[in-house]
Amino acid sequence: MLYGIFLSVVTCFCWGSTSFLLRGIKGLDASEMSLMRSCGGLLCAVGLVSFVHGADVARLGASEALIFAALVLCNNVIGDVFLFFALHRLGVARGSAIASSYPILVALASHLFFGSPLTLTIITGTLFVVAGVALLCHSDKDEGKLSVSGLAYAFLASIFWAAGLVFNKELLVEGLSPATIVLGRGVTFFTLAFLIWFFRVLVVKRDLNAWRAFLKRDSLYGLLAGICSLGFGAWFYSRALEYVSPAVATPIGASNPIIASILAMFVYKERIRPSQWAGIALAVGGSILVTL
Repeated sequence: MLYGIFLSVVTCFCWGSTSFLLRGIKGLDASEMSLMRSCGGLLCAVGLVSFVHGADVARLGASEALIFAALVLCNNVIGDVFLFFALHRLGVARGSAIASSYPILVALASHLFFGSPLTLTIITGTLFVVAGVALLCHSDKDEGKLSVSGLAYAFLASIFWAAGLVFNKELLVEGLSPATIVLGRGVTFFTLAFLIWFFRVLVVKRDLNAWRAFLKRDSLYGLLAGICSLGFGAWFYSRALEYVSPAVATPIGASNPIIASILAMFVYKERIRPSQWAGIALAVGGSILVTL
């Protein structure tokens, strides 16, 4: 149990570092950034399989391939697209806050599909984490009226992110090792990201010099972001699920805006407002509650 909690905290640091790294990317479009992130995730996966744990290739079949495809589509494509639409209709603060409610859905789904306990402390702790993240995302800027379509997109992003994490747990139930899951996810996401980039630059834009975008320093940030989130983050999260339920690991991992905010405070000299400190306190308190 304690080891699983520790792995969940490390996941939080990996995901939080990713958010911080992505903030520094200005010169890549969505397809280029996705391709660099997928490269980072795949490189990390190959390293994990080579030096930490071999791949359970013999266990991979058609059903596992479908689950990998569903995981990547939910976590890295559809969920992110819905978030993009939500941010444009609700603003960054409100869109991010609502989409970050996915730990609630993961807790419910893990109880329904895997029989994970759903205690009062887990429910309360998860709500605390979601509320804390909402406060961390809060902005003093007036983002206008609420949009019904924006709310729908934000909730859909939350649903698809939750579904992806549930698929991750299912792969563990199928008997795959965390390293194999990271490798399968890495190969799937890289293939999809490359096809999208290739179609966009060579079929739609017809730009033969598009590859030069990857010579920018931003590409290194994208690569590092992929290593942190799709590589080590995904591996530590899968490892955590071997010891604790998704209802425990997910809220702790979802507290990652704390890490991003603290890094921004030291690197970009950003001031953390009192409401954000309250959000940090809520998220930390909620993460502790889900472990009790």
